[in-house]
Amino acid sequence: MKQSSWGCTIFIQLSLCLIIYVSLHSGHPFFFSSDDGDNATPLDLHFISVAGGFRPLNHQTRLLRLMEKVAETYKAKFVVSSSEQGEEDSFLQNATRLSSSLKLPWYTRKKGSGYFREHIKMPFGGSLDVVFVDTGSLKQEVLGGAVNAYMISQLKGLTRILKAVDGDWRIVVGSDPLLAYTLTKEPEEPKRVARTFHQIMTKYGVNLYISEKGCTRGGSNESLTCITVPNQQENQGPTNNSKREREDGFLLHRVSFSEFVTYTINSSGEVIDTKLVKQKGKETI
Repeated sequence: MKQSSWGCTIFIQLSLCLIIYVSLHSGHPFFFSSDDGDNATPLDLHFISVAGGFRPLNHQTRLLRLMEKVAETYKAKFVVSSSEQGEEDSFLQNATRLSSSLKLPWYTRKKGSGYFREHIKMPFGGSLDVVFVDTGSLKQEVLGGAVNAYMISQLKGLTRILKAVDGDWRIVVGSDPLLAYTLTKEPEEPKRVARTFHQIMTKYGVNLYISEKGCTRGGSNESLTCITVPNQQENQGPTNNSKREREDGFLLHRVSFSEFVTYTINSSGEVIDTKLVKQKGKETI
């Protein structure tokens, strides 16, 4: 009888441990890999990037709930929106209205401003600069096939703002993948403008280009990495709803003194891609 009671006690204790473990971890959409987790520190900065635009209500709600859980779990400090509509984007407005955990600073394009810079202090010291560029307008000019005054003005504007950037980490956010035109069969003029765009960002130390509509094949070179924000609007071709839903999502970024890690998360909460950018000269510090 005593042996049975002892066995019952052990079973109850194990069950309680299992219940506590599940309750602690339920709702967490994903976990970092062990390799990355070894490099993470309490002083790391986390933030989220997301594409704007229309989504069916059920998809929007699911995505916001997932973003909310990630923001709470990793104590995200702000959200970057790549929407062409900027502050007028409906997804941004609904997110901050419906979710208390997403009432964080949302950085996006400012109305009437071709270029805009956010300068953010980091917990471990130093700073992060996020520069928004009006790549949508510039893309239309690039595809026009001729260098004109507007195009030159836009490239000069980008140069001016990047000259003023002094953050330890530097990000440029655009809605179109101008970098991609360097690899296409477009006429030489558009390719030349795209190469100039690329060269300006490389010259002024941009670490990451976040685009809403695709990147260069391969996605990166030694000094500049290009990452696409999951965007349901880009997946509205001849595919079924479930596939479009899986392809929607957002990015979670972890920034440390020497590393910038980006996790691409789909609307099911799965990490479908991870990109690591290392700060040159800081790898061994």
